Amino acid sequence: MKISEFLNNLKVNEQEVVHYCCNHLLSKKFDVENDSLTQDEIKELLLDYGNFNKYLNDSAGTIYRKYEAELNDVYKAICKTFNEEFDNKSLFDFRFARIINQEPKQFLDIEDKDTQETVIEKFQDKINTILESKYYKNNESSLSKEMVIPQRTLELIKSAVS
Repeated sequence: MKISEFLNNLKVNEQEVVHYCCNHLLSKKFDVENDSLTQDEIKELLLDYGNFNKYLNDSAGTIYRKYEAELNDVYKAICKTFNEEFDNKSLFDFRFARIINQEPKQFLDIEDKDTQETVIEKFQDKINTILESKYYKNNESSLSKEMVIPQRTLELIKSAVS
């Protein structure tokens, strides 16, 4: 399938912001007018949250201002287009990568107490977002071991600060 054909179908059947984002993302890697990909290849590219975030990061302001949308809302809509659950392994992996390598020293070296508190709260929010996610809950038996280090890191930071 020509990528342009896929994008034209999106333009007709989906919100304008979904078409804009898919076109933006695909045009970063392909000549959307001339290149062809299978439906599965397109799906794999668009549902990889790491790619999604990386290739749309430069247009997040446009998406927010022009379309009054958040990247997560667009990702949900794209997943819906492919009849896939948005709270998936790809999103989990993206979120997990953001918390796994946090060093307590980074938090403890912040001199301003208000800033330090805010940064610690954001770290806790990221952990909670994962723990409350549908994907995590459905796979908790296999994923809970992966979450031990971030949770212990948070506990260590909180005890050192108080």
